[in-house]
Amino acid sequence: MAEAFASSVASKLGECLFAPIGRQFGYVLHYKSYVEDLKNEVEKLETARERVQHSVDEALYDGKPIHTDIKNWLESVENKAKEARDLLKHGESAKNAYFRGRLPNPTVRHPIARKVKKMTEVIQELHDESANNNFQKVYYENPPIGIVTATTFAARSVDKKEDVLESRASITEDVLKAITDDKIYVVGVHGPGGVGKSKLLEDIEKRVKKEKLFDVVAMANVSRNPDLKTIQEEITYDLGLKLMNLECDREKKILIILDNLWKKLELKDVGIPCGDDNKVRGCKLLLSSRSGEVLRFDMVSDREFRLKELDDREARRLFERIVGNKVYDPEFRPWVDGVVKSCGGLPLFIISLAKRLRSGNLAKWRNALTIEGSDLKSLVELNYKDLKDERIQSLFLVCALSPKIGELDILVYCLGLGLFNNFSRTMQDARDRLNMDLDCLRDSSLLLDSDDSSEKNIDSDQFVKVRMHDIVTDVAISIASTEWKALVGREDCGFKKWSKAELRECTAMSFPWVGINELPEKLDCPNLRMFLLLEDNPSLKVPESLFESMEKLQVLDLTVKSVTSLPSSIEFLVNLKSLSLALCCLEDVTHLGKLKALQMLHLFGSTIARLPKEIGELT
Repeated sequence: MAEAFASSVASKLGECLFAPIGRQFGYVLHYKSYVEDLKNEVEKLETARERVQHSVDEALYDGKPIHTDIKNWLESVENKAKEARDLLKHGESAKNAYFRGRLPNPTVRHPIARKVKKMTEVIQELHDESANNNFQKVYYENPPIGIVTATTFAARSVDKKEDVLESRASITEDVLKAITDDKIYVVGVHGPGGVGKSKLLEDIEKRVKKEKLFDVVAMANVSRNPDLKTIQEEITYDLGLKLMNLECDREKKILIILDNLWKKLELKDVGIPCGDDNKVRGCKLLLSSRSGEVLRFDMVSDREFRLKELDDREARRLFERIVGNKVYDPEFRPWVDGVVKSCGGLPLFIISLAKRLRSGNLAKWRNALTIEGSDLKSLVELNYKDLKDERIQSLFLVCALSPKIGELDILVYCLGLGLFNNFSRTMQDARDRLNMDLDCLRDSSLLLDSDDSSEKNIDSDQFVKVRMHDIVTDVAISIASTEWKALVGREDCGFKKWSKAELRECTAMSFPWVGINELPEKLDCPNLRMFLLLEDNPSLKVPESLFESMEKLQVLDLTVKSVTSLPSSIEFLVNLKSLSLALCCLEDVTHLGKLKALQMLHLFGSTIARLPKEIGELT
């Protein structure tokens, strides 16, 4: 028995002693097979990485966020694959290393072989991970921004109670009480331009989300020339496609806010369920308009609230908040009441004038008293003239001629007009300059503040809208009509109201979703530099000879959804630098190859069968 025990101990001892020795010799003897194994595993991992990367690229193209573990895996694969390739390269020198020309040199092969074997195991583990079910879907869906959750309000800014004017706080409470009343479905707010209707609706939206009064909230700007598709897309984006069938989703409390109605909006045209009388069904509406009649008769509102001008006390309080301690300076104090009174209680006017005067001298304060009876036109013109750079003045006019579009569109236009020639060493330089200039316009009260970054900025400048108040837009178009001889289309007017002389003089022309039924066969506009044609009429035809007399044209936006091929006269645009064909379904774009001066081609949302080979010759 003692002998058996001794034999067992010896056997175990031999295993413990000789197995590691054998493994160490194995690193030397099987060196080549270890290297081949690592090569094969790296190739398999690279193939898996390409497959996952393709899925990631496709998801990113669709604007989908990528799972963190997928991003971490791709980063690990990149790092480890590089380490493996470096190790294999280093190992090439050991493959032919022999001791005295006969036996593999253990001092060279052994340490490399150990690393190769360990690296092979790491590469195998990474490859096995890619076969996991978690890799079948590399992205996740963000909830629609209109869905009210516990974190919805975390990133939103809220006015402090001491900053809220009493009259606005009072009407806010009245509107909130109305929209949460089970017997009320449509609530409207009306008042003159500049009185603060949009700001009130934005504040109510924040309160609704903060207090979770509704499960889902969507907001859209309607404007004077409503683009029905854009309105529907804004609502859909907030609600999520799965929630657009509002009548079927009766378990959810849904609020849709439609700001800035100028006339009747057919709810069914933007996907909101309603009866034959345009009365909403399945959700609640909060509306704003300058006209109480539009709310009462066209939109069938159940309750309307009139937003009044600020009284003298609140107007002064708002003015002081922006100007600061300057109102107590003995030099300026005598002028404060007169300046505030000249604003007529309109917050838009008060804020714009206060921003202008907070760094102004006494002459500017005295001049402010000459602005009679809420004359916003005069104030906008003064702010425009005060802009330091002609480039920024031009940017302001470009924004007015192209309402309801994104910063990316503005950048394309400005580059085509050469406004950023001194700042466009790279595209990022031009974008940075554009953002600085837009901030300058906002500081001058010529643009409204951009939407909260937590809302409709889909990580793309395409979706960051440049917003301008209607009153400011009207003044800007008036300025552009004088300085640029600009012609701006109005609804149902087309080209008929303009004379031949006006067409020949104009340097800018804009038709922003106004509803054109017919285009002239040819436009004689030899001085035209910018032509914006935005139209979703499915039957609109673009004549072949339309562009024959536009030799100086530098910017063309042809966002016409009915266009399937470019007219042959586009070849005459020898100075065209920026061309936008957004949202077009183009089958034939062969004429693009003739535009030798073209620098910017914007194709957002378009489908093009094939680009011509000549496109590679463009600058």
